[in-house]
Amino acid sequence: MESVPSGVYPTKSLQDTVGVATVARLIREQKATRIRRGWIAVGNAPQDQVLAVRRGGVLSCMSALKRQGVWVPEDINLHVRGNQWAVRNRKGPFCRRFGRPEPEYGAMDDIPTALTYAARCLDAEGFVVVCDSLLHLKLMSFAEIEHLFGSAPDSLQRLLGRLDARAESGPESMMRFRLQSKNVDLEIQVEIDGVGRVDMLIGQWLIIEIDGYEYHGGKPMFTKDRLRFAAAHNLGYTPLGFSYEQVVFDQAATLDRIMTAIRNGAHRRPSQLAKPTPLRPGMGL
Repeated sequence: MESVPSGVYPTKSLQDTVGVATVARLIREQKATRIRRGWIAVGNAPQDQVLAVRRGGVLSCMSALKRQGVWVPEDINLHVRGNQWAVRNRKGPFCRRFGRPEPEYGAMDDIPTALTYAARCLDAEGFVVVCDSLLHLKLMSFAEIEHLFGSAPDSLQRLLGRLDARAESGPESMMRFRLQSKNVDLEIQVEIDGVGRVDMLIGQWLIIEIDGYEYHGGKPMFTKDRLRFAAAHNLGYTPLGFSYEQVVFDQAATLDRIMTAIRNGAHRRPSQLAKPTPLRPGMGL
């Protein structure tokens, strides 16, 4: 008898692969269940795919991208693209895309298909962040993304010029997008002698470092970061570091701190020149 891996399958496809009798046996032995007409879950099937199919569609958009390792903005919703019957007869919500909807071919969309649906759910920043992740992880090329959205609205196609495969994390892409939207000229992934590679350099002297993940890398990484910041200060740079939470959940305040540093000229002069002269013992106020 065929061994069937856990998963969510179109019933007809599974029957063609392992046979009608095997599928019937799995259901009889309660090793598989019918989710809805034409679909079956076997073993310990991924629950997000089960829920998507049960709702009347397949897992797509941001949910499918995240499951396949792409960095996506924080989102608690299950993203499903519904079939024609579900879209007409159920409340959803269902994701849509530019152009004709895709037929159901699996319980979870592949990356290109999921991206076409995500483009309608994401704002401009989110779209750039997701595409940056795809490029950095080499899951898609720029040419493939460009081709995918060849008939999309001009507003979306203009965003393609803002993608950068060098971005190493979602928060880094977010901050770059926000600063460039404020017409801030910056470079990313810059090597500085005595400091190492920094996430962003604004002007010649303002360093921006972003923690890429929800949790810091522990005490050794924390110590290393502090040493790098001290080295940067000694060389005249002004380094500003921000956590994942600050970039993702405290957007306005974090951006304002950077813009304040720029208004104060931190990007144009060594940090030593920006500091007041310290008082020596015996000096009066």
